[in-house]
Amino acid sequence: MVPTDSLSAVPLAVAAPAAVAGLAYLNARTSFGYDYRLIGGAYKSTFRAAIREKRDQLNQFYILEQYALGKKANDVFLIFEGQQWTYKEVYQTTVKYGTWFKTKYNIKPKDIVAMDFMNSDKFIFMWLGLWSIGAKPAFINYNLTSKALAHCIRVSTARIVFIDPDVANNVTEEVRNELQSIQFEILSPQLEAEALSTEGVRVPNSERSDDKLQNMAILIYTSGTTGLPKPAIVSWNKIIMSTLVVPGWMQFKGSDIFYTVSLLHFFQVIS
Repeated sequence: MVPTDSLSAVPLAVAAPAAVAGLAYLNARTSFGYDYRLIGGAYKSTFRAAIREKRDQLNQFYILEQYALGKKANDVFLIFEGQQWTYKEVYQTTVKYGTWFKTKYNIKPKDIVAMDFMNSDKFIFMWLGLWSIGAKPAFINYNLTSKALAHCIRVSTARIVFIDPDVANNVTEEVRNELQSIQFEILSPQLEAEALSTEGVRVPNSERSDDKLQNMAILIYTSGTTGLPKPAIVSWNKIIMSTLVVPGWMQFKGSDIFYTVSLLHFFQVIS
């Protein structure tokens, strides 16, 4: 048996690396660190989601606003094709779009608004602008044409569709004739300038009210490989869970740049 005194005599320079190596080996064998990050993130997100539901602040607009009006206001939030926008700039532009939607198109809380857009800064501003006034975006796959495109717009129940000029050719007369009750708006440079020149007015919190985590945040669609695409509701709960679980699990830091080709993952950068 090794005397107790001899254990205390082991130099720290030897004991510390040995302990670290032991923990590293244990982690490699059990994936403890992976599970800890994943379970910890899930617990944290569940707790925060419950608080936000109780406060009636499920809308992610409040997170953007918190950052834009706080210490991170001048930190870079969005980077696209060589341009950068801070949290404050994105927030201000978001409120402008929200006011424009409300005043020009009479879009109301809970209205579903379809968006046929490629990835771009404008897509982000419009998406958040709709959230800022309590409306719900329906994201249409910009590759769709003909009957599939008309189907996705129809089942969204949206009364208005905003279209990226780069995919406007997909919205043919055939599509428009099939959806004669739908208003189609191509976001031309003129319309974009009009939105950006609007004086942004933040609507009251009551217009963003959502009482349940299961309520719809956005509408997306299945791939449609076995037929026409089917609408799928993405709830506030799924949005909040992903924004809190994924960054902790993947060990993101505030200084990291998150590159994504899928804007559904966009809000994973602010948690």
